[in-house]
Amino acid sequence: MIERRALARIEINQPAMIHFDGSDGVHGCVVKDVSDQGAKFHCPFYVFSHDFDLSLDGFKTTRRCHVVWRHGTTCGVRFVF
Repeated sequence: MIERRALARIEINQPAMIHFDGSDGVHGCVVKDVSDQGAKFHCPFYVFSHDFDLSLDGFKTTRRCHVVWRHGTTCGVRFVF
């Protein structure tokens, strides 16, 4: 497989949490890899929203995400600045 990303991603396999607009609570996921511009993560459920907040530190900080691709319960997102 040919790597087409401009920036290499760093494999982290770190637990994280996501929050969807208009919903109560947060949901757990695992961030598989990350770069300055985006990430790939796996959730135990299908991510139904295109935009959401992602946190790796219990919502002390968040990154706004936009889904670029989905494959089952794995998603690729770009960070919205």
